[in-house]
Amino acid sequence: MAEYRIDYTITRRREGEEDFTEIGFGSSGAWESIDGAEYAMASDIENRQWETRPGMPDPESVDKDHDV
Repeated sequence: MAEYRIDYTITRRREGEEDFTEIGFGSSGAWESIDGAEYAMASDIENRQWETRPGMPDPESVDKDHDV
């Protein structure tokens, strides 16, 4: 049986910045189908549950103009 996992990074470029900066990352975990992995990944992103490293903004604040 095959298993599938989707690894992702979230990057952002603010107005005036030349390049994108990584602000989060994650993985869907292992699933028996690509659809299952996609659902888990999309759910994490929609619910702002991706992982961050020190210095990255809190996931719940990334859509606001005043975040870090």
